[in-house]
Order: sequence, then structure tokens, then C-alpha cells
Amino acid sequence: MRKVGYFFLSFVPVIIATVIEYTAVFFMMGVSALFAVPGHPKSMNVYDYLYEIWMDTDFNIVIMMVFSLIGICGFGLWYYLRCDGEFFPDVKNTFHPVQFAAIALLIPGTQFISSIITSVLAEIVPSWMDQYEDLMESAGMDERLTVFLFCYSVILAPIGEELIFRGVTLRTARLALSFWVANILQAVLFGVFHGNVIQGCYAAFLGLFLGYVCERGGSIYYSIFFHFLFNLWGTVISEFLNFTSDIYIALLMFTGILVLFPIGMVLFHVGDKLKKQANSYPQALMR
Repeated sequence: MRKVGYFFLSFVPVIIATVIEYTAVFFMMGVSALFAVPGHPKSMNVYDYLYEIWMDTDFNIVIMMVFSLIGICGFGLWYYLRCDGEFFPDVKNTFHPVQFAAIALLIPGTQFISSIITSVLAEIVPSWMDQYEDLMESAGMDERLTVFLFCYSVILAPIGEELIFRGVTLRTARLALSFWVANILQAVLFGVFHGNVIQGCYAAFLGLFLGYVCERGGSIYYSIFFHFLFNLWGTVISEFLNFTSDIYIALLMFTGILVLFPIGMVLFHVGDKLKKQANSYPQALMR
């Protein structure tokens, strides 16, 4: 019966996160109305003025930053107090530079696979792509990089989402399910949380790798690092990869998916073995 309870408890973090997100939206809308209405231009209808503020990309990014900060604090405590999370793990026993290098090699491949998923879904149902582009536009993701966008997308979102899904959700699901079943569950919930089909599908794909990296690496810091680099590529590095020639794009995708991705997977396993060997060596000397 306890396993059944833990299974249903696995759905609670995404529900709470959704409630926090909408609460942050209405709270920020209320605060903006409180301060903006008294000084709004007389030549403009107050409702149009508020609508203009609420549709502003910086305003929406600030909302997501508020949501992320609340999520980091709340789910961070949940992860630490109820899921035996380690915020200060033993560096020597937990981390290995080869595994971090492996993650860096995996990023181009996962980005290009995500792009393929997006393109295929857009061809199947074009309306899904329209919804996705509207969401990116309202969130300010289709505009030039700003300080707010960088802070949210590259720093706050990876930390907050990892605590929610690879931290609390995956750890809770593991109490009721095998790792791969629990990993699929948290990846699906991660996709659903994004609120649209296209982003949800590639987020679920990404979530599988994040869960695997977190589990095999032995620390949530590995998945945070992966998520950080993935979002950094999407918001910063991709701006420098707008090649006009399809040949360069195809060559880059080929290299990322068929060369760097397999090398990254192998190196991640090698780093895990090297870490275990290094940790077991002092114990062998003590016998």
C-alpha cells in the first residue's frame, strides 16, 4: 500500500508547481495593476494599458523568474528534508571531470534531436507549431537575449525544474517503481508541465536523459549542469549557428548526433567507472 501512496505522491509536485506558476501570474498582474493604474496615460483606456503591460515580454519573464525562485526555495526544502537530497555532496566521491566533459559532448546531439522532433511534429500538425511559436513569443524567447531572459532560462529554470522533476518527482517515484518506469513517469510529467504539444514532446525526450544523468551520475548537480548547457545552447550558442547553407547545418547535425553523442555516452560511463575505481582504491589499501 505504501508503494501505491508513493506512486500517487509522484504527481503532487507537478500539481503544486502549476498552482505556484498561476499564483505568480495573478500576483504579478495584481501588483502591476496596483502601481500602474494611478499613473496610466489619460489618452489610453486603462484596460488596454494593463493588457499592454501584461503582454510585455519582460513582464512575463519576470513572472517566470518569481515562479522559479519560489520553486527553488520550496522544492529545494522538500528535496532536502523529505527526499534525502544532498546539497553539499562529497566532491571526490560524487563528481568526476570526465562525466562533466561527457555531458558537454551530449548537448549538441540532444539539441539537434529536439529540433528534429519539433520539425516532424510541425509537419504532422502545423497548428501545434503555431501554438508553440505564440508561446515562445509571449515568453520573449524569440527576441534578442536580455539579462532577464538569461537569468531565467539559463540559471533559474534549470535549477528549479531539476529540483521539481529529477529531485522530488523522480526520488518519490523510485520508492514505488523501478528506475526506468519512474524515469519515464517524471519525463512525461516534465513534458506535460510545459503546456503545449511540441515543447512537451521534446521536453519529455530531454527529461529521460536528465533523469538518467542524475541517476547514473549519483547527483542532481549532473542534471542541473546538463540542463544549464542545454538552455545555454538554445538561448545563446544557437544565435551563432544560423548558417545560410543547408550543407553546414547537415554537417553540424551529423557531427552532433552521430559522432559527439555516442562519444559522450561512452565517456559518461567511463567517468562513472573511473570515479568508482578512485573511491574503492583507498578502501582496498585499508584492508
